Amino acid sequence: MRTALGYAILLTTVLIALIRNPRFAVFGMVACDTIRPGDEFIEFGMETVRFSITYYAVALGLLLIFYKRYRITSDRFHWAIFFLFMSVVNSVLHAPCFGPGLVQIDNYYKMLLQYYLICAFMRNDAHLRELYWAISTASVVVALRFVYGKFHLNERNFEGATGDRNEMAMTMVMTVPFLFMLGLTTKRLYLRLFAWFWIIPLALTVLFSLSRGGMLGLGAVGGYLLYRLHHKRWLVVVGVMVALVGLANLPTEVTARFMTIGRASQNDASAMGRLNAWAAARNMAKDHPLWGMGSGNFLVRFRQYAPVPNDIHVAHSSFYQLLGEQGFVGLFIWLYLVAMCWLVASWCEMRMERIHKHEWNEPRYMLVAVKASWIGYVLCGAFLSQEDMDFFYHLLAITSRYTVFVGEYEKVYFQERAAQLAEQRMTLPEPINERLTNPLYGQAG
Repeated sequence: MRTALGYAILLTTVLIALIRNPRFAVFGMVACDTIRPGDEFIEFGMETVRFSITYYAVALGLLLIFYKRYRITSDRFHWAIFFLFMSVVNSVLHAPCFGPGLVQIDNYYKMLLQYYLICAFMRNDAHLRELYWAISTASVVVALRFVYGKFHLNERNFEGATGDRNEMAMTMVMTVPFLFMLGLTTKRLYLRLFAWFWIIPLALTVLFSLSRGGMLGLGAVGGYLLYRLHHKRWLVVVGVMVALVGLANLPTEVTARFMTIGRASQNDASAMGRLNAWAAARNMAKDHPLWGMGSGNFLVRFRQYAPVPNDIHVAHSSFYQLLGEQGFVGLFIWLYLVAMCWLVASWCEMRMERIHKHEWNEPRYMLVAVKASWIGYVLCGAFLSQEDMDFFYHLLAITSRYTVFVGEYEKVYFQERAAQLAEQRMTLPEPINERLTNPLYGQAG
C-alpha cells in the first residue's frame, strides 16, 4: 500500500506535467526532494534509491522531449556546476573505496539535473513564484510533521526527511524568506495570511530541533529581512515586537541549548569531534591536494589522518568536507558558486533598482529573499556538510534566471526611454529642431 502511494504521487506529477505543462514536473521533483517519500521518516514506503532513479529518469525524459520548447541558456553558473559534478566523478575514480562514491555521484547528479530543469522550465516571474510555493509547501509539510510529533505524540526521534535535525533546521531557515516574501507581495489577503501563518511551524521546528546553527541562522535571516525592508516601518515594529515576545517566552530546553554556543568547543563532545575531523580534512588535502580522498570517502581513511583516530566524526563543515574529499579543485569551484550567488543576486538587484528608480517591485523583493536564504545556507552550513544540498543549487538556478529576466527588463526599459526621447525631439519648436538636426547650422553657440 505504501509503495503504491509513493508511485501514485510520482504518476500524478508526471501526468499533470504531460497534460498541462512540463514545468509541473519540476515542482513535484523539488517537493519530493524535500519531503523524501522514500525515507522511513515520512513513511510512504518507497525505497530511496529506486525512487531517485525512477523520478529523475522521468524528469530527464521530460527535458529531452520538450527541449525545443524550453531552451537552456548558458552562463557562469551552468559551467561551474557542471565542472563541480565532473570533479566529483573524477575524485571518485581516484578514491580508495568506490561504493560510497556512487552515492555521492547520485546526489550530485540529482543536484545537476534539478538545476538544469529549473533553468529550462522557469521562463518568467510567475513561474518562479510557483517554484517558491512548491519549495515552501514541501518544507511546511516536514515542519508540520515535526510539530505534530513533538507536541501531540511527545516524539523526540523525528529529525526530518534525512534523519539530521541540523539539516532539517537549516532547510526551515532557508525557507522562511520565501514564505515571507510570498506573503508580502501577494495581492490576495487569504494567501498573505496563509504564507505568514506557515512561518510559525518553520520557526518552531528550528527552535525545538535544538540546532544551535539553526537558531543563529534564524536570527540572522530575520534581522537581514528587517534591515532590508526598513522602508516598511510597520513591518519593522511588528518584527521587533514578535522577536521580543518570542525571546521572553522561550522554553528552558531551547535557552539552555542556545547558551552552550560560546563554550561548545571546550566541553561539547560534538564540537570537539568536529575540530578533530577538520584536522583530518587538512591532512587529507596535504596528501591529495588535487582530488582529495575521493567523494564519499571521508570516513574510509579517517583514522589514518585524524589526530584522535578513535573519535570518528563526519566533517560537519562543507568547507572541510570538500577539502578532504575533493581537494582544492572541488573546493575552489564550490566557493566560486557560493560567492557568485550573492554577487550576481546583488548585481541583479542593483540593475532592477536603476530601472525602477529606487522603487520596490516583486522581482526585487524576491531577490532579497534569495539573498536572505543564502545567508541561512552559509551561516547554518558553516558547521554542516551541506555542499551537495539541493536547496542551495535551487538558489543558484533562481539567480541564473533573474540574470535573464533583468536583461529583458533592461531591454524594454531602454527601448521605452529611446522612444520617449524621440517623441520629445519631435515636439521641439521648428527652428530649434532644425538647428539641432541640420549640419549646415553647425554647433549652437
